[in-house]
Amino acid sequence: MSHDENLCWESCLPAGWQPLFRQLLAELHSAGISVRVTQAKEKFGELRVYIDRPDQAAAPLIAAAEQRSTRMCQECGAAGELMVGNYLYATLCEEHGAGFTKPLGRPMISLNLRYPKDD
Repeated sequence: MSHDENLCWESCLPAGWQPLFRQLLAELHSAGISVRVTQAKEKFGELRVYIDRPDQAAAPLIAAAEQRSTRMCQECGAAGELMVGNYLYATLCEEHGAGFTKPLGRPMISLNLRYPKDD
């Protein structure tokens, strides 16, 4: 998929991370890496970018962009940090973080699996 076709995911991202996503696509293109982005989104205050197949050359570029998002306000692109408000995690600057507080730690995901009983 071309750089321009992957740009369709930009509108799914918060405004502050859209330049970061465009930069990632430019880096992939410059490196000659042709992958199709299958999803780009914010999850637990971090940028997440998924591609159509595992790619060893693309993985470190994507990981670096995702890591940069953890220090960049998702609303304006300024320096930010992980905040939580009303069970919502977001990476925000001081201005956009009004009403949010610093969490005690990273979000934790837990699963409760139930298996059917043998009769």
